[in-house]
Amino acid sequence: MAKALISKADLERIALQDIRSFPGSEHVISVEVEYEAHQPQGMNWKLCVIANDGGDLDRIQYAAKVTSDRLKRRYDLRQAS
Repeated sequence: MAKALISKADLERIALQDIRSFPGSEHVISVEVEYEAHQPQGMNWKLCVIANDGGDLDRIQYAAKVTSDRLKRRYDLRQAS
C-alpha cells in the first residue's frame, strides 16, 4: 500500500490525538514532528512529546512509540517548500 503525503502540522495533530487516546497519556500537551534529513524516506521524522507534570512517563513513552511506528507505516512527511 502506498503511503500518503502529509504536512507537518497535520501529522502533529493526528499524533497528539492518537497519543492522548492511550490511558495514562492525558497529560500530553503537545507533539512536535522533527524532520531528520539523513534518514531514508518514510523514516525521516520523529515525534517529540511534551507533557505536564504528573503524567506517567512510561505510558507516555509507550504511546509515543506505538503512535510513531503506526504513523510511519501510513504517512510520508511532505517537505515544506
